[in-house]
Amino acid sequence: MELVGVVTSINSSDGMLNLIVSDKDRNITNLKISSEDGKSIKIGGAYLFQYEEFKGTERISNKVTKFTDVNELELKERDKALRSLYRFSPFDLEYAEKEIKKYINKIDNDIIKDITNHLIRKYYDQYFVYPAASKMHHAYIGGLAHHCIGMLHMSEGFIENYDYLDKNYIYAGIILHDIGKAIELSGNVNTEYTIKGQLLGHLVLGAMEISEAAKTLGYENSEEAMILEHMLISHHGVPQFGSPKKPMTAEALVLWYIDTIDSKFRVLGDELKKTDNGSFTESIGVIDKSKIYKPR
Repeated sequence: MELVGVVTSINSSDGMLNLIVSDKDRNITNLKISSEDGKSIKIGGAYLFQYEEFKGTERISNKVTKFTDVNELELKERDKALRSLYRFSPFDLEYAEKEIKKYINKIDNDIIKDITNHLIRKYYDQYFVYPAASKMHHAYIGGLAHHCIGMLHMSEGFIENYDYLDKNYIYAGIILHDIGKAIELSGNVNTEYTIKGQLLGHLVLGAMEISEAAKTLGYENSEEAMILEHMLISHHGVPQFGSPKKPMTAEALVLWYIDTIDSKFRVLGDELKKTDNGSFTESIGVIDKSKIYKPR
């Protein structure tokens, strides 16, 4: 038999580990595995278990024959497993992949396109299943790609209305602006900030990835690489929000504004869903701790 679930409890007896595993419907299954074979299993971890179900008195019930950490599954299987256990993006994996590829193909500048493709390929597994944050906005499976796609859709209006904007930088800047979170965050679930994430942050880490990609591709001294690096280190807008530099190109300014809008409005949408008509939301941290009224 097969089960995808989260381990909620572990205790040992007679050289065996007794596991309590909760599935997507919060149903509980008791599994057993030898202490040696199951030594890597952790409480809070998500796993795909294969097990044999025995009902005889002389044999162990629900003995695990094989298990795999969900994070070690191939991307499509991992996405499916994670979505069966945790909150997830409304965009499925197939749609998210197609949308990101569609916008990369809209980039006309070969240097910008090559750098973007290179980094999406490098962090492909993380990009499409990671959250965008541990708690604040888009903090769910696939949240990183969901955030970027929302920004890409929003950017179309800016590009249409202001003909001086360079779509190549805007599309690439949006797609790559949080690529550093593939390093800053520890994983898909129970996400924490890595040591590098805490010491450097995803803005700097992302700019470093642009620099490394440009060097690898032979674009080290290109203006395109430099502008993309600037967009990444400035996309939080001001120093108090973590930007080493303020935006100094039109496209960097657009990136900051769109990022801010999408992150705040996604949180607002989540709060409004929990709020009755004719009532105020709870205080929303990302909107200056404001309470927002939901009309009747």
